[in-house]
Amino acid sequence: IFKRFLVIALFVVLAPLVVSARELIPGGQNIGMEIRTNGLIISGTYDVKLNGKTYNPATDSDIQKGDILYKAEGREVRVVSDLVDVLKSTNKESITLNLLRNDKEIVRNLKIIRSSPTNWKTGLFIKERVLGIGTITFYDPETNTYGALGHEVIDSSTSRIVDVASGSIFASKVIGIKKSQNGKPGEKIAELNESKKLGTIVINNRFGIYGNYLSLPENAVTIPSGSQEDVVTGPAEIWTVINGNKVEKYQIEIITVRKQSKPDVKGMTFKVTDERLLNQTNGIIQGMSGSPIIQNGKLIGAVTHVLVDQVSVGHGIYIEWMLMEADKVFVGG
Repeated sequence: IFKRFLVIALFVVLAPLVVSARELIPGGQNIGMEIRTNGLIISGTYDVKLNGKTYNPATDSDIQKGDILYKAEGREVRVVSDLVDVLKSTNKESITLNLLRNDKEIVRNLKIIRSSPTNWKTGLFIKERVLGIGTITFYDPETNTYGALGHEVIDSSTSRIVDVASGSIFASKVIGIKKSQNGKPGEKIAELNESKKLGTIVINNRFGIYGNYLSLPENAVTIPSGSQEDVVTGPAEIWTVINGNKVEKYQIEIITVRKQSKPDVKGMTFKVTDERLLNQTNGIIQGMSGSPIIQNGKLIGAVTHVLVDQVSVGHGIYIEWMLMEADKVFVGG
């Protein structure tokens, strides 16, 4: 089953850190993502009428957008049907909810407005998963892990990072492009094929998503990783999908290199110089996040951000920081 989405997701000189090279398979493939958290995400609230008065869970019960609902009436809730079962099993005018807010447990009472035994209103918008698309950066055949995006997955309804209880990556096909304009980044339009699972999601943090892959691209070939000491100003490539499933190579120019002793998502700055990509997208667009950056035959990093006021310019994370995160998956496994 295919589902169509607009990408939501893109978007001091210090002593250098020397790391040994790894043999990695560069990515560039478009992927779909599904992340489930430890409960139901409160994505918003709405007004309901109660005895002629307006009731809203946010203002009247202090249940806020971004809260995670993990228990109702003492019963665990992980999917919407779990909450429905609780509502069906009680005739109470209000139920007790256990929620997480900013990693702290809170308890709130939610009023239930019933128009019939099987029809009720809670005033809550809830969802059980977050979906999006992005780009694979690398596969590590030695550890069976992958890295993608180069930045966190944010829930668009709450503007908060999504904690991972479980997650998957799927095949995805780019079916359209909204070009970037200075002041307004564009985006890939893609179909997500949930029937073709490519791997798991174990980590979602400010440096990307990481997990174990289930299969590798056809004709996959490894190249060495490059440390930040290998990165220089000058020509390089990004690998990404602009149409369908075909990974293509596009020319860029690295214009700034920042030496870092601790992880950060903006290690280098580059500009797109490839006329094909400029004609197709006007520069960097949302959905390119994670596109591998190759220089002098080495995988040196990934696209992470676009410069909003100058969309032909983007930022990249060093691959060594992404490998550190992927290694946590390997150690944890």
